[in-house]
Amino acid sequence: MSGLDKGLAIGNILVQGYIALKGSGKKTVDPNAKTVDSFCFKNKMDEKIIVKLNGKIEDEDIKKELVIQKDEKECTFNLPKGIYTYEVLLSSKDTYQKGEYQVSEETLMTINR
Repeated sequence: MSGLDKGLAIGNILVQGYIALKGSGKKTVDPNAKTVDSFCFKNKMDEKIIVKLNGKIEDEDIKKELVIQKDEKECTFNLPKGIYTYEVLLSSKDTYQKGEYQVSEETLMTINR
């Protein structure tokens, strides 16, 4: 086996190994699941932000607070499905945005200027 053949064989093994580790890329979602795997916020503002999530799901109060630096992303994991109120605060503690969101699947919300 020449050096080129060995290089191609090693490259093929690496690619196949990566595909096996990565999986098919399609993640099956259980429609009956009571939680979502992740609920994320991406900060595209010029400063850090604070995101407050509040929900009452099956008589349980759920409160999350995420501090997200400029151009970063933060997530909360295994969040129970339901309706949440959210508030985005600037570093000055002024409210930038607020509203309600129906959490029913993995989501990435981007906060833009």
